[in-house]
Amino acid sequence: MSSAEHWNVPGYTVTRELGAGGGGRVVLAVHEWSGAPVAIKYLSEDLRRDEGFVVRFRQEARLLVELDDPHVVRLYEYLETGRGAAIVMELVDGPTLRALLREQGPTGAEAALAVLKGSLLGLAAAHATGVVHRDYKPENVLVTADGASKLADFGIAVRAGGAPGSPAGTPPYMAPEQWTGTATSPASDVYAATAVFFECLTGHRPYRATEHSVLRHMHRTAPVPVEEVPEPLRHLVARGMAKDPALRPASAAAFVAELERAAVAAYGPDWEERGRRRLAALAATLAATFPLNRARPPEVGTSLFTTALRSLRSRGVLLTAGAVLIVVAGGGIGAYALGSAGTRTVAASASPVVPKKTPSGTPHETPHETPSETPRETPDAAVAESVTPSPEPSPAPSPTPSPTPSATPSVKPSPSPSPSPSPSPSPSPSLSTVADLDVGGLSYRAGTGEDGATGAGTVTVRTSGPGTVTLTVRFTANGTVTATRTLTLRGATSYTRTVSGGLGRVCSGTWGMSVTTRPAAPGGAREATAKVPPCPTSVTALRVGTPAVSSAGAASATVTATVTVTTDGTGPVDLTGRFSAPSADGGTKTVRLSGARTYTRTLSYTFPRRPCGESVTFGASTDPAAPGGAASRSVTVTCPASVGQVRVQSLAISGTTATSTITVTTGNTSEVRLNLAWTSGGSTVSTRTVSLSGKTGYTVTTSYTYSRRPCDSYGVTASTSPAAAGGASTVTRQTDSCIK
Repeated sequence: MSSAEHWNVPGYTVTRELGAGGGGRVVLAVHEWSGAPVAIKYLSEDLRRDEGFVVRFRQEARLLVELDDPHVVRLYEYLETGRGAAIVMELVDGPTLRALLREQGPTGAEAALAVLKGSLLGLAAAHATGVVHRDYKPENVLVTADGASKLADFGIAVRAGGAPGSPAGTPPYMAPEQWTGTATSPASDVYAATAVFFECLTGHRPYRATEHSVLRHMHRTAPVPVEEVPEPLRHLVARGMAKDPALRPASAAAFVAELERAAVAAYGPDWEERGRRRLAALAATLAATFPLNRARPPEVGTSLFTTALRSLRSRGVLLTAGAVLIVVAGGGIGAYALGSAGTRTVAASASPVVPKKTPSGTPHETPHETPSETPRETPDAAVAESVTPSPEPSPAPSPTPSPTPSATPSVKPSPSPSPSPSPSPSPSPSLSTVADLDVGGLSYRAGTGEDGATGAGTVTVRTSGPGTVTLTVRFTANGTVTATRTLTLRGATSYTRTVSGGLGRVCSGTWGMSVTTRPAAPGGAREATAKVPPCPTSVTALRVGTPAVSSAGAASATVTATVTVTTDGTGPVDLTGRFSAPSADGGTKTVRLSGARTYTRTLSYTFPRRPCGESVTFGASTDPAAPGGAASRSVTVTCPASVGQVRVQSLAISGTTATSTITVTTGNTSEVRLNLAWTSGGSTVSTRTVSLSGKTGYTVTTSYTYSRRPCDSYGVTASTSPAAAGGASTVTRQTDSCIK
């Protein structure tokens, strides 16, 4: 256990631990002077040793010191000593957004909008001080008892698990620029907040890969799956998750304005109240897990605690004796405390925060978010009445005949000074004019084969009335119209539509959308264009020729193979060749192919020891893979026979039969011939040849029977074809002289 784990922040009594992770541990504590509960995060030793993190956090704490925003968890103290470092922060007695999503699934559209709005307001407040969150995710959003949301963990979790210089953030929510290590900006936070908004709407993340490399590719190049979210909100998702930071809203505050317009148009002016009621109801289902419900501390007033904390906040940043640094700030540093409807949230305010409305247990106050809640911008069954009103009925004639019906002027002079008025004509449907027209949020989806690519964008139309407006969208690829869509809009004064169209097979240049209306919008057509990403190249064929082996006279063996690759584009393709043999370590060669559609490459590898008589295999594969996968061919390596030594190990005679044992050592397993010559009295009397193969060492025992016992001497000479390096081997033995 480290010294930091024994150290406690002076002036606070720890009640229990709430959680622990890579960044440290979070505890529930009581302020000894006031008795009010707080959350304290003790930083891990790894974070304390990360000098870059400590320096950066000190700087941000100075910026956060004046941040006092209801959408951000407040930081009361940052204490750093030789024994440890800790953050004292507001205790939010409510669940994390992650807990809600895990237990309840999608929140519904209005609740998701409420979360996004609260988060954007909190981010905007932080951005105004120069602080970027860097790691926005559901775990860092806390939901209060009245359905409000608060941001936590500014700048902490981002460094807890990553080495200096590594991309900052949590992969499922990281903006494209974060994957490259580029400096984060407010636009990066907007991207992450929109990704979480998507998860609130659908119950899952925008990109669900588990491998970091795949996530990186998807966040940087894959189309935003806007078709999975309700249509009125697709343009918000497309805008907030644009690949290019410059195409996202200029700021979190600007995005709030876009959100408000879309929410009111789709769900009416009361959307936020219903959304917060829904969040409060979801939070209440987790009430049993709230820390203050599990073991509620003594009830005390918060005014004394507020005074104490405000006195700390007024001092800002100061150094104490012994070089202890205290930074008091108003930002939020992740207290994952939980709470329920009706319980208080301790905050540095003059009095406890009391929700204006808390969710009631009565069923009629539970919000119902069902598919029947049709967005107001969507035409409904009442459109006909608003476009072509029925004429008012004429006055019915009286049962008693009247000389002057009210509906028809009399032909006789009327006693009245003026004739009776004619019936009013039926009202004509009012003609709507287009007040504003906009197109943006372009997204591109690469196609395969004959399907081609698909472009999509968000069109916003605002009109003076509910009359009919015809919207025409033309899709272009490099100046050529590839598709045209026509939509009829009526029954509302604000419309947002995501429109898609085919672009054909296009691999370079630009594509775009041209939007017009009838009646025409002020300024005429609107256009938006984007660069066409290069088409992903596919391998259409992979062929491997029969490998060739270098000259058989060498001790090593160089194997060469020719590969032909055919593609449908000029993009990069990686070709990998692998050489292998049963008894020898092989090798791998990889080359990058690009700029053409047909490639022929020769790859080779030298085996240090020639794998004689073995089958050497060459296999080729590509990335992306060929239709049939990898291809391979084999060749048998032949070697010339060679003999290192031949030796007669023994020779003996019994009666007239001589027996000899000979050993042969070869350089490989190729066939060699062992030649034997038997002698008597120095003259050769018999020869014999034995074939040897399949090994590199042989022992041969052979016999020869003389017609009569040799006189004076007998012997054997062993030689090989090819000749041994040391030549032949001869052994002779003496016998008793024959009696003549």
